[in-house]
Amino acid sequence: MKSSISIPALDKAVRILDLLTREATPMSGADIAKILDLPRSSVHGLLAGLLEADLVRKTDERHFALGTHVMYWANGFLAQQDVVAEFHEAIARIPELAPYTLTLSTLSGDQVVYLACKNSNAPLGFTFRIGMQVPAVFTATGKMMLSGLSDEEVKQIISHFPPPFTDNSVQNHHDFAHELAQIRRQGYAVDNGQLRLGMHCFGVAVYDHNNQARFGVAASLIEQEADEAARRHLIGSLQQLAARLTQALGGQTR
Repeated sequence: MKSSISIPALDKAVRILDLLTREATPMSGADIAKILDLPRSSVHGLLAGLLEADLVRKTDERHFALGTHVMYWANGFLAQQDVVAEFHEAIARIPELAPYTLTLSTLSGDQVVYLACKNSNAPLGFTFRIGMQVPAVFTATGKMMLSGLSDEEVKQIISHFPPPFTDNSVQNHHDFAHELAQIRRQGYAVDNGQLRLGMHCFGVAVYDHNNQARFGVAASLIEQEADEAARRHLIGSLQQLAARLTQALGGQTR
């Protein structure tokens, strides 16, 4: 059932994207306006916005086709349906992870979006929820996924640093670049109270068939438990989990 709430600009944008999806060849703004019976000025403005968002692309000076961001959404939707189920199945087979809060997340711009969570009974003072978004620079999985990019690419994504969540939160590109360099060397990331004081998170990456760090998995625990023995124990178990998910996505395990 469709909602009775309608946003005119959004409705028109969706109609344009639907039309470009149906058509086998690129279309001009004039053709789009004629077929959809929309004002040319309205279509021109919407195409400019869709172009900026990479939802459409220009094939020449006058014609438009679907943009690459549409494929990003489509691939993300298909992959997430499988990876969430694989995540829950895999954690059930790794009993060493049972005592901890476990999360599966992905990047959306400069934010980490949580796709699946298994919160433990431990008093972390923080509850992860599906769909929750937080700045990637403060999270173990966000740091891990960003470490797969060059420092210049990271700066393009993190154009402005968000306000710190805690006194431990990284606050500038210089310090963050040092963190990423260490993460690349060691193969895992740590949130040492950057998201919430008293909570530590360890994260590793899940790779897709293009060898891109598409998702991240993390385990969270209270600071007092995050000693060297716990770190070694958790990193090994998280790497097992990530390897299972990477294999399910057709990627190569590390």
